[in-house]
Amino acid sequence: MEECRKEGALASSLTSYAYSPWKAGRSKEEQREFTEIEEIEIPQGIEILGKYTFYGCRSLKTLKLFDDVKEIGGGSFTGCSSLRNLVMFLKEDGISCIKDVVSETFHEMYVSIVFLNTDERAELIFPEYYEEGVENTPARILETHFHGCGYKYRQCFTDKKVDYKRYDSLFSTALVYEKEEILIPMAVGRLLYPYQLAKEAEKSYEAYVRENLEKCARFYLEKSNWHEVYEYFGRKNFWSREALENIIEEASEKKAVDIAGYLMEEKRKKFAGKEKKFEL
Repeated sequence: MEECRKEGALASSLTSYAYSPWKAGRSKEEQREFTEIEEIEIPQGIEILGKYTFYGCRSLKTLKLFDDVKEIGGGSFTGCSSLRNLVMFLKEDGISCIKDVVSETFHEMYVSIVFLNTDERAELIFPEYYEEGVENTPARILETHFHGCGYKYRQCFTDKKVDYKRYDSLFSTALVYEKEEILIPMAVGRLLYPYQLAKEAEKSYEAYVRENLEKCARFYLEKSNWHEVYEYFGRKNFWSREALENIIEEASEKKAVDIAGYLMEEKRKKFAGKEKKFEL
């Protein structure tokens, strides 16, 4: 790993198989290291990744890139079955290789876009999909059918720039095809970091969260950013008394003391003096 970083720091490109455990000449120890590595950050200044750059990095979960990278060689993500997270550092909202990465993966990809010169960021999810070859016997041709809306999400680029309007317009389609584990962070992520989020799209995401508030709150019970999410729910007045009470109970059962305490205080602030009255 160290050797590749040193090589990368001296050149504007990485040679083929740069991070691959199967690069010719690797020792068994190096093969094991690259097979087990879970996170890789390509240094700034690298513009080209050679062919099969990460080939065989089966434990790689997170890839961090700068917008200096303009070209990624073919086969670079072959065998990267664990890759789910892409962190993209952009100096401005311009051309990047996000499309190149997500287009090479069929499973879901969580993309964090961090703008280096501002405090802005965006959180996007590109759902999984798969292709199926179906024979059209009368026409004697093989047709490609796409299952899942992940393929459509991967078309949300114009000249290698993210088309946020098109991305957000697909949420109604995602509601039909995707599971809650994708829909919840997709909606909440766009609301928390509303980069180029149009009002109509914001309303759609908010409507989903309001309608599924307890499910959304439960999803973040065991996430590291629970405080940020729950604070947003409070700021937008999403919480109901019932939802708070139910999540407090679950947090207590899970012995999540910090969360239970935070939500109890949230309940006190929002519903103090509004306790239920019972008629005798």
